[in-house]
Parts: sequence; C-alpha cells; structure tokens
Amino acid sequence: MSTLFVADAVHSMTAADDRNANAVLVDGSTITAVGAVDDLRQRDDVTIVDFGGGVITPGLTDSHSHPISGATSDALGVDMTGSVSMQEAQRRLADYAATVPAGEWVYAWGLDPTLYHGGPIVFEPFASIIGERPCVIALADMHSLLVSPAVLKAAGISGPVDFPNSSACIACYPDGTPTGHVLEFEAKDLIYAVMPPLTGAQKVQRIVDVLNGMAATGLTGAHVMDMSAEDLALLAKAEETTDLGIKLRIHPVARQAMGSDISYLQELIGRHGRRWAVTGVKLFMDGSIDGGTAWLQKPDVHGDSDFGAWTDLDAYRNLMRNLIEARIDTVAHAIGDEGVLTHVRVVSALLDELGDVNGGSHGSHSIEHLEMMDDDVVRTVTSSPLFLSMMPLHCTRFLLADHTDNWSRKLGEPREGYAFRTRSLVDGGAVLAIGSDWPVAPYDPRFTIADGVLRRPFDRPDLGPVVPDESLTVPQLLDGYTRSCAVARGESATSGQLAPGYTADLTVFGADPYALTPEEIGTMPILGTVVDGDVVYSA
Repeated sequence: MSTLFVADAVHSMTAADDRNANAVLVDGSTITAVGAVDDLRQRDDVTIVDFGGGVITPGLTDSHSHPISGATSDALGVDMTGSVSMQEAQRRLADYAATVPAGEWVYAWGLDPTLYHGGPIVFEPFASIIGERPCVIALADMHSLLVSPAVLKAAGISGPVDFPNSSACIACYPDGTPTGHVLEFEAKDLIYAVMPPLTGAQKVQRIVDVLNGMAATGLTGAHVMDMSAEDLALLAKAEETTDLGIKLRIHPVARQAMGSDISYLQELIGRHGRRWAVTGVKLFMDGSIDGGTAWLQKPDVHGDSDFGAWTDLDAYRNLMRNLIEARIDTVAHAIGDEGVLTHVRVVSALLDELGDVNGGSHGSHSIEHLEMMDDDVVRTVTSSPLFLSMMPLHCTRFLLADHTDNWSRKLGEPREGYAFRTRSLVDGGAVLAIGSDWPVAPYDPRFTIADGVLRRPFDRPDLGPVVPDESLTVPQLLDGYTRSCAVARGESATSGQLAPGYTADLTVFGADPYALTPEEIGTMPILGTVVDGDVVYSA
C-alpha cells in the first residue's frame, strides 16, 4: 500500500520545478513520486495523509548532535542556557537545588562562561548555594565542568593532575587548590566515574524522550558525535519496545591513546538497529576557545589555545591514513584556525595521494565547527576537498555584537571579527552542513534557521547582529539541513532531497519558510514529521 502525503506546497531541494507540486507519494519507506495531488491520488490503493496548509521539505537532519550523552550525562538537572547574568544562573541553581532531596547530587548544564566577564571560571559563585553538597555544572561548550569541593573529594582530586598526551587539566589557584574547573574529556571522565549512575531504564527513557522531542521540531535524523561503551546496548534496549523518534548515525571517537590501530573502530562500523547505525569516526583536533584549549595559529590573549589535542602528529596522520584507506567516513572537531588548517592539509594530501575525491570510494570527510578563520584560512578551506559542518547557534547564543562575550575577549582584535564565517564559506563554494551540537545549543532547527539569517537570537531584537556580513539565507540554511548535510555525510544518493528512489523522510512546516521573516520562522508550527514513511510526529 502507498501513502500520499499532501500539503500546500513542496520544496524538493532538487533542480525540479516545484511550483505545481504539493504531494509526495511513498511506497513503504521510499519515495516513488513528487507532484500535484490530483495526479498522484489517481493511483490505486493509496492512503492519503493531508497536512492541510503546510509545506513539505526533505526531512531535516542535524549534522552534529549529542542526544545520547546529552540525555544520560551532559544535560542533567537544571538548564542554565540563556541566563543573562550570574545572578540569574545562581537563582536557577538555587531554585532547583531546593527541590533536590538532601544527600543527592545537584546537576546543572548550559552555563555560559561569558557570565564571568573575562575572569577565571571557578565554582566559587555557587559555593554558598551548594555548601557541602556534591554539585556538577556542565559549561555550555560541553568541554568542561564546574564541580563543588565535595565532588573533587569524591574523585580524589586535591591539586593538579597530569594528563599525558592531552590538553585536559584540573584548573587550580596559585596555591595548588582546585578551582572546580575541570577541562576536557580525560579530566571530565574522573568526575563521571564518581557520579551516581542512572539506571539502564532511566537512561533508555531519557534517550527516547529526547529523540521524541527532536522529532516534534521537525528533525528526522541526527549525526551523533560521540559514543560510550554502553550506547549501542541502550539503543537496542529502546528498540525492543518502541521505534526511535528520529534516525541516528553514530560516530565513535578515535583518541590519541588508541594509536593508529583502527581494528576496534572497524568492528563498530556497520552495527545497526532499525533507526540507528554506526557510520563513521570522529577525531578531535582541539578543544574550545572558551576553555583555552583550541588550536590557534597564535595563542589567545592569555597565552592559551596554543596546541592541539594531538601531541603526536605522526600518530594522527597514520590514523587518518588508515581510516581513509579503510574507506571509513570521518569527521574532525576543529575550532581553532591551526586545527582546521592541519586537518585540511593532511586529508587533502591523503586523498590526492590515493587519486580520489572527497565523497568517493575512500569515504566522506568533514570538518566540524571552524569557529575562527581569517580570509586566508577561508580561502584555503574553500579550495580544499573537505566538507564542512557548522553550528550557527554557537555564534548567536554565545557571542555578542560588542565583543564583550568570553569567546571574543579570549581572542581580542582583530580575531574577534573572524567569527563563524558561514557566508564566506558558502560563497566560496564549500558544502556546508548545519547542526546544533545539542546540548551545547538548542536542537530546534527553526531557531537555527532564524538565527542564522539574523546573526542574533531571533527572539532578542534588543541585541545586535554578530558579524552580520556572514548571514546566510533561508534557502541556504534549509539546504544545510537537507541536501548539503547528505552530501557531507556520504548519503546524497538516498537522503536530503524529495525525489523518486529517495528515503521517505519528510518535514512538514506550518507555512512556507521562504515566505516568512526570520522571527516568524522561529515560532512557526511543525505540522508533521515522517521517518521512513511513518508519521512519527503530528501536531
């Protein structure tokens, strides 16, 4: 039996003329036709799903997200996202802590380092609220934590800790006492090891709830940029009783400690469930500008962010060679300009040596983030074969037009003006996928599209735009969630467009995003979300 999905209009994201199209015919999980409803409904044995005045687009896929770790460890407790002052953050934590029973840990997430006004990031502003209770606050960049003295004691941390071959650290005062700031993943793991774990059932339910929430915003899929040892078992357990709300394409992380041996990663690639699969590998070139762990050509104003995540670049090159020769898709976290340039040079040289193009027989290879680049770096990137993936909300929700935010203060002039060069990259011919990096920023694609045009939060007209010349258009941003995302992730033969033979993943907007203001897009209803031909969300 076929299903005919009907609306007012269709944006197929193909070269086809969509002016008369208002329906998509689906057989099972595959699109068989796109066109006018009066033509397509004549076929036998068709079930009609009418979304009324909506507009159908290819299903939106978040190019970069952390729904599993976000649901189970990084987005626990009270959400501090959007706190405009330290006083507001303190109030949110105090209100939440009052609801947590005595003896239980207090959690928060999404704390913006800009609230420290360029000063050191320490736990002290929250000390009087928490007292002797264990408390873990995830900073907005998700590369660092703030923890209370009780947590440090539980982890056996009383001073600096050496992390060989890593940019991780335990920040300390001059006398060697920890400040509570725990930076990068090897250091964060010391904290996670002593946190009271959620039960397996709790984790499964939280994952299911997050994915259903994503589906309600129009997302049909997400590329997952991390994987713990238990994640696949949790997803399999979830699928014993339900279907996941969206598709997940998972990229386990290859860290320096693994060396160049990719056998473990090769065993993971291809594992799958009904709506999840392990499809690629992620690497880290650096950390974050906010945390002082990015890899910049020149250090930040404090002398930080002057080296990358790999102390042994030969090991990194050998790993990349092995991954590319094994035809494994890769994505690389590279925020600082030197991290970006290093990865571009290495991957470009390897593909050239193999006589292949990116997206060819040796896989698809992308760079994530690319937060700060001058014109020379932009030209190098756009002339390279690398695909790109960026998160506009990182710019609009954490940077300010007057450069008083933490990110800009760290870089200073003129680099503060080289922020998130999305328009320059697209104009230069780059394939640019769009993502959220949730829980760093909200996963709602309507927010990203609206902010990406305005270069400020769509619901904050009082704020000026951040480097407004780098604004994208609505069609460019929608392309980043559909066609370009599919190209960047090696799925362009089956995903990202509405055409016969493509997978039946659809997003149904309540109105035509091309005809709305950015502010209207931010609050526009989602009428429906379709995954593999099944309606997973309906307003």
